[in-house]
Amino acid sequence: MVKENGLFRMIGISLIAAFILSACSATVTPIATVPLAASPTPLNQGGSNAEVATNTTAAVFTATPPTAETLNPTAAVPETATPAPQAAAQVIPTLNAYCRKGPGTGYNQITFLLKGAPYKVTGRDGLNRWWQVQAPGNVTCWVGNANVTTQGPVEEAAIVQGPPLPATPAQFVNSFVCNTTLKTMGVSFNWAAVGGVTGYRIYRDGSPLTEVGPTVTSYHDDAPLGVDLVYELEAFNDYGVAARISTNVPACK
Repeated sequence: MVKENGLFRMIGISLIAAFILSACSATVTPIATVPLAASPTPLNQGGSNAEVATNTTAAVFTATPPTAETLNPTAAVPETATPAPQAAAQVIPTLNAYCRKGPGTGYNQITFLLKGAPYKVTGRDGLNRWWQVQAPGNVTCWVGNANVTTQGPVEEAAIVQGPPLPATPAQFVNSFVCNTTLKTMGVSFNWAAVGGVTGYRIYRDGSPLTEVGPTVTSYHDDAPLGVDLVYELEAFNDYGVAARISTNVPACK
């Protein structure tokens, strides 16, 4: 019995010893340490300077300034600005204005332009007093500069000639017969013919009196009594009219 107890004791001691040896042989991970700067060796008692250690090198870091790409790597490279497109050549009526067949008040009106609406300029006269524009319905007509404001390069538009108007007759004369007994007043007119006309119109005191054909060059009027009268003659064609010519007739009393 005593021998068995001794045997068990020996086995236990052996196990404990083996455990201790196993623990001592375990691998220990070394902890990295940062070396401290070397301190100068103090002077020897004998008065001579001790050699300063030179085998320790200090780490040197050089700071590099950040670039724009580093701070904002996604920043886009600025592009060259594209010039703004030039405004179109246009006119804007300052009132509802007539638009005519040619550059002048003698031309017949085709349509009218609305106040405040822009219209494209397609041509101009040589003095920039009239503008050829594109009206609704694909209509090309002319408007006076006095009735519009302009925008864009209107002066770069091509110079366009208007269609031909008839000339003003060179003469317009009258002869009259005043009969106070019969209370009648007869006035006869003659004028010089012009080419390129559709006909002639005669006005009495500003009101239309008659219209005759292109081959007619005379007319007779039974005029009212007691008033001075002004007669006007106007040649016209399909584009417009010539300037009027006038003659005066005294009152029959």
